[in-house]
Amino acid sequence: MSKTKLIILALGVIVIGLTGCGGPKKMAKKYNEVKYTVEPLAVSGGKVTTTIKGTVPPKYFHKKTVEYFQPVLETENGTIPLKPFYIKGGKVMGEGITIDQKAGGAFTYTDVVDYKPGMENAKLVVKPVAYKSKDVKANKTQQDALANKGALVLGSSNLADGINTTETRVDKKNSQTATAANGYEKETIIPKKADIYFVVNESNLAWNLPLNKDQAHKDALTALNDQLKKDWAVKNIEINAWASPEGEESLNQNLSLNRSKTAEKYMKDQINAAIKEIDKANTKEVEVPGSKKKQKVVTTPAKLKADAATVSNAKGEDWDGFLVSMQNSNIAEKNTILNVVKSQPDRTKREQEIRNMTVVYKEIEDQILPPLRRAEMVVNFYEPKKTDAEIAQFSTTNPKQLSEKELLYAATLTNDLNTQMAIYKSATELYPQSWQAWNNAGVTAFKLAKFNDSKSYLEKANSLSANNMEVLNNLGATALALGDTQGAKSYFESAAKAGSKEAASNVGALKISAGDYSGAASAYGTNSCTYNAALAQLLANRIDDALKTLDCAPQNAEVSYLKAVCNARKDNAAGIYTNLQSAIKADANYKNTAKKDVEFKKYWNQAEFQNIVK
Repeated sequence: MSKTKLIILALGVIVIGLTGCGGPKKMAKKYNEVKYTVEPLAVSGGKVTTTIKGTVPPKYFHKKTVEYFQPVLETENGTIPLKPFYIKGGKVMGEGITIDQKAGGAFTYTDVVDYKPGMENAKLVVKPVAYKSKDVKANKTQQDALANKGALVLGSSNLADGINTTETRVDKKNSQTATAANGYEKETIIPKKADIYFVVNESNLAWNLPLNKDQAHKDALTALNDQLKKDWAVKNIEINAWASPEGEESLNQNLSLNRSKTAEKYMKDQINAAIKEIDKANTKEVEVPGSKKKQKVVTTPAKLKADAATVSNAKGEDWDGFLVSMQNSNIAEKNTILNVVKSQPDRTKREQEIRNMTVVYKEIEDQILPPLRRAEMVVNFYEPKKTDAEIAQFSTTNPKQLSEKELLYAATLTNDLNTQMAIYKSATELYPQSWQAWNNAGVTAFKLAKFNDSKSYLEKANSLSANNMEVLNNLGATALALGDTQGAKSYFESAAKAGSKEAASNVGALKISAGDYSGAASAYGTNSCTYNAALAQLLANRIDDALKTLDCAPQNAEVSYLKAVCNARKDNAAGIYTNLQSAIKADANYKNTAKKDVEFKKYWNQAEFQNIVK
């Protein structure tokens, strides 16, 4: 054999030997040359998305080899296999990503799984299995892949430690509730009105005038005077006086002024008479100190005052009253009369037209003009009220002494939730048709974290006032607290549609859980100083806004902890430690939480961090 043939044969043997040494074993030896990058694992919309990008070097992947790639999440509650993925050489048929043997290549793997408690400390691990094959076989598990002839595990890669679960920190038990207005007025003005009528062109009292003798007007005067004798304090007295419009303007103005004075004097006389009667009723004989003699003393001074503030208005001629009375009259030619009178732009001519009409139409003189010659008297009384102290006392000792509005108001006089609950329960018993009482009892039960009780109260309120936006919002808050997300969504949407600002804000919690962080932040708006609003801003990467919101929110352990998370994202160690200490001081459970929270992963090994959580 020639020397040349021997060299060719030797090279052939070398090539065959190199080819025979390729495949899974060679890939296993060089497995460390395969590089992976993994996007941080985080809960978003209740899901965990795993995205792995792999880079395969040149001359690594054998052209007749299949790689079974199946990452798993190793959790404290067991292993969660992700979906399998196939990588194959250029001569392998079937599904999968093809990697060129000479040039190498890259692949991207993605899978999504539901998040469940206990996954927060999961490790993302992959142990690829390789085997030679002409085509990709359907392997359901890694064990199936290992069952292939010559199959072996290429290696093990720990791709990620821990899942960011900040989204799950949404507080579903702290929605904004809507307390129904109690309707109670600390100051209620009760007006009493009566009129005095006058003879044409006169301002003296004329009780024999038919209008003054009319029973309805007499009853109004009697009711006003009787009210004065009840000794209610008076806010003020309003007197308005008019003249009929057929006379000369300046005469009518003076006439109305004099009539207002007459009415004012009448009112003062009636007030003085009432005070005298009240004082007489409150007068008792008491002994004079140091003497056996007795003297009469007014024991309780009248609340009614002779110098009550009085506003008198001389209105002049009552042109508007004339037009209304004519329009409402039964005079057949009223429209003609009104057109003639209205057509006169000059006041003097208009007054003359009215005088002319009174000659032709006696009804005007007899029916229309007399009621316009009057003084209207309105006395505005303060309705007597119980003091806040009295209302508060009765609400817990004898609630039957209180009206519905007083009882509902009483609950606002204390900050103690248990006392409020007792008051609202009394209100539901005494006023069972009051949806406000049932609604507010439900709100208070919610604040006491008695969510089933809250649901019962609110369902009763809803039966009394269906589709009430306040009740619907509160039902949504309770549903969310009880874990009924779909029910909460339905209630909040209905309440928001009806105009509930609380519901429009509360949907933010649902948007957080759905992964819509920008939408959640928008729902809460810029004026919501709540924990959930801050969480939405943080997740939307508006960290500075979140910190401002947390500063104005009610301070507690969860607020301090979220501040620490915000500072971790800003890489502010001092802010982390200060707020973490505050959170743990308020609730020691946050020690274990922080130890496992990947938000603080960078600081886990720092001495100061360890001192805080030990």
